[in-house]
Amino acid sequence: MDGNYQNYVNRVVQMTLPANYKQQLKNIQSSPKFIDGKPVEFPGYSVITPPYEEENVNHKFYENLQFISSRLTQDLDADFFLSLPSQSFHLTLADLIWDKTYLNAVKENPDFDNILISEMNKIFKEFQSLLLDNESLELEIIGLSVFPRAIAVCLAPTEASYETIIKLRQLIYQNEQIIRLGIEQQYDFAAHVTLGYFNKIEDNIDLAKVESIIKEINDLWIENPAPIFKLKQFELRKFTDMVNYIRQPEWATIKMN
Repeated sequence: MDGNYQNYVNRVVQMTLPANYKQQLKNIQSSPKFIDGKPVEFPGYSVITPPYEEENVNHKFYENLQFISSRLTQDLDADFFLSLPSQSFHLTLADLIWDKTYLNAVKENPDFDNILISEMNKIFKEFQSLLLDNESLELEIIGLSVFPRAIAVCLAPTEASYETIIKLRQLIYQNEQIIRLGIEQQYDFAAHVTLGYFNKIEDNIDLAKVESIIKEINDLWIENPAPIFKLKQFELRKFTDMVNYIRQPEWATIKMN
């Protein structure tokens, strides 16, 4: 499902083109993941980098995102845009299962979590054995993108880093046990860090003003490019909502140099 590297770059560049913000903003919706500014229960699993609060490598990168997020919060109406706490910022490498699909899976199979955790450990071990080297992966910021329910920062990996990430995703989504658990790939890979979600969208909202604000903030990277994101670790995490991502020490993890 994931295309080649050039297709990826072309797609992500289109997602972040300021000229496309106007069309993207026409399709925005309130996020059901928050009610009255509070995260609602939204459980599931994904493969992510350690959240910012547990990071010890990319502090400059995340400080830059903190600044961008604070500008969005400052310039956009507080009822309209709900910023995420920066300590939860992370990069997702593979979505696995979430919300009602996850709850139904656990209801049908009480051992679902244990099977998933065990299988992901096996997949990570196989992935580790296939790595030609253990060097960290690198991604650079392309720009802001307006998703249907969120504003995110999109990134482009180097070609070698992209191929490594896609190999991991193939091992996960093509694994027979994972498929039997009802997990399937639903999205093409698009490296991004979500900064916040749309909260209340009034009928009289000035989308032209919102577009102008996002463009202005996006232009800040032209003057001060963000640091490269060094992907040195990723792991299986369980989330209870869109703020809390937890794991146990024995769960699957990959560490790079």
